Amino acid sequence: MNKNNLRGLWIIGGICAILWPLLSELLFYALYPILAVNSKIPTGAGMDIFLQRTAELGNNKALVALEWGKVATPLLLIPFLLALYKTLYSRNHYYLILVAISIGFVSIAFMMFGHIFNSTINHALGREYTSLLNESGKSTFLAVTNVFHAWHRGINQTASLLYQGCVGLSSLALIKNRLWSILGWAGLVGSLLALVAKLTPSSGLLG
Repeated sequence: MNKNNLRGLWIIGGICAILWPLLSELLFYALYPILAVNSKIPTGAGMDIFLQRTAELGNNKALVALEWGKVATPLLLIPFLLALYKTLYSRNHYYLILVAISIGFVSIAFMMFGHIFNSTINHALGREYTSLLNESGKSTFLAVTNVFHAWHRGINQTASLLYQGCVGLSSLALIKNRLWSILGWAGLVGSLLALVAKLTPSSGLLG
């Protein structure tokens, strides 16, 4: 790939890397409470309240569309990962970038997999719970749903850890090849701090 094509890929990859957190986090969480209106899930709500509200939210087409949009946002990372790969694959320590990019694509798959539950299964569970009339049946349903949500959190946390691993290894490859070392060190420190935050007991990852 010539320098002009590589420069274009880096511009596109850089823009996508910036848009990803803006769209998947900032914009999503800014619009979500607005679209949820009176069906917002209170902080610290129990599973019964959570399921009742998710059943209501499942009827909100605008909100479900927003959730499906979040499913697609990890795809914005693909141009960024390709730009990293094209820049570093022919240099020394290329094995680092190969491992990093592989982990990055796996993290994208986990992100999308985890987000899909929000726009599909969570709403279906809510509708199923609200249709139950028997209290003992509701108790059993809540217990099973708690297990499912623990598994769902594990998927999301795994996606986050994989992505931080991708960032850390990519940054290490930049440092070792003495290419944009400042950005490499910034990325490495950032990924290490994020991993420490994720692995502390208070973050809920180990709980």
